[in-house]
Amino acid sequence: MSISVIFRFIVLIVLWLPIAHGQSPSVDYPAATNLGDPAQLGRGIQRTMTLLQSSNAEHRNTVRILLYGQSITAGKWGGKLGDFLSETYPHANLEFHRRPLSGFSTERLVKTSTADLYPFYADLVVFHDYGNNEDYETMIRQLREQTTAEVILQADHFRRSEQLIDESDPSTIDDQRQRWAAQRNQQFLPGLAQKYGCGFDDRRRLWQAYLQQHQLSPGDLVNDDVHPNEHGTALMTELIKAYFVARPDSQIDPMNCGYVTTHPVTDAMRSADGKLVFPFDGNRIDLVLHDQASGTCQLMIDGKPPLDDPTMFYHQRNRVKWRDTPIPPGPWPAVLKMGFEKPLVEETWTLNATQDPDHPSVYSFRVQGSVTGPDGSGRSDEPFVSDSGRVVIAAEDWDVAFSIVALRRLDALPQSFQIDWDAVAQAANQASPPDVPAGVERVVTVAQRIADQPHTLQISGEIDGIQALRVYSPRKFPRP
Repeated sequence: MSISVIFRFIVLIVLWLPIAHGQSPSVDYPAATNLGDPAQLGRGIQRTMTLLQSSNAEHRNTVRILLYGQSITAGKWGGKLGDFLSETYPHANLEFHRRPLSGFSTERLVKTSTADLYPFYADLVVFHDYGNNEDYETMIRQLREQTTAEVILQADHFRRSEQLIDESDPSTIDDQRQRWAAQRNQQFLPGLAQKYGCGFDDRRRLWQAYLQQHQLSPGDLVNDDVHPNEHGTALMTELIKAYFVARPDSQIDPMNCGYVTTHPVTDAMRSADGKLVFPFDGNRIDLVLHDQASGTCQLMIDGKPPLDDPTMFYHQRNRVKWRDTPIPPGPWPAVLKMGFEKPLVEETWTLNATQDPDHPSVYSFRVQGSVTGPDGSGRSDEPFVSDSGRVVIAAEDWDVAFSIVALRRLDALPQSFQIDWDAVAQAANQASPPDVPAGVERVVTVAQRIADQPHTLQISGEIDGIQALRVYSPRKFPRP
């Protein structure tokens, strides 16, 4: 491996997972005494907190938490938060995921979120991103419309280039960049949190208070202009940890809170032909199975197998091949968003692209599915619909110059490259008891992100193992 390639790999690690330079992680930094307004801490996440706190050795609640954003989300604080939650709530069946895309501000993340964010259907999303307000709100609105996830919106911390001034009235700030930052953190983000019933991690105000209390400048807590050093990471970690608190004024049954409801199986649900028939109102329904359940159930929603609904499939984030190529590794997709016109099947797709010698920024390509087979060719400067209709790529969704070249620190556009991705289902036509650790509820999702409206579920086969049915309805999520 050449010295230049090794250097690029090192730079990529710094960009992808920002780390500190010249500071020991063992340093004790001044403690943050202002961790937030107790009247606000924990707002918007009490279902998640109840799931965590009520877990015990005999009943281990599954809690799905997703951190999504760009390079700030890729920082060490995220891993420290995961460790804190695992240590504080050891009996919770914690599924803690981070899917950051460093460098991806809102105009890009709004596209990758269709593969990364909404299909995950988290219990809690911790979200931070820079960029324009319109695309930011689009992601929060769609998250609220498509899932029942609780959400923490994170404010921005102070950059090295920003001044510690009073930001309570952004209109009085002369510097245009800081005026925009103040408007975003003092008005836009808190207003968005209120509008969509989200929690708000007010770390900019708390960051400023900490700097002033300890007579520090913004540059003392960052490596470059924006990425936290070890001191900044320590403060960022303590501030987000403090938000994970149970509120005494909130008593919630996480399995029966209006937007999530659990319905024990009753004789009234059994039809004369031995099936379970259950009308429900929502966009996701799960089977909760007895510990002793065995066998397989056949599933129908509104008279059809769930996978007959073409919206029950989606394209996951594509991966740029880097092994045995001059392209360094990284999470960034070459195509920001994949669509489809005809129903998908579960399979792996491969796209091979070759640079046009007369137009270096343009690539010709061909696609192939592991089930579909060869499925046509196209050009990156033109709209593409594969022969089967299972792959659709808009010309504006290609991102080679940024995602492959700029973020991976290449000197030039690659002459060729390969990407692959999976088309996956978010529903099932049949259900069998899953293998889970002791104390964890045996749950099978029948379908998620179907239309949030009345439906009828019909189950046949080994129905005696079904204990309850759990329904999720995003439109019932409480908003002020």
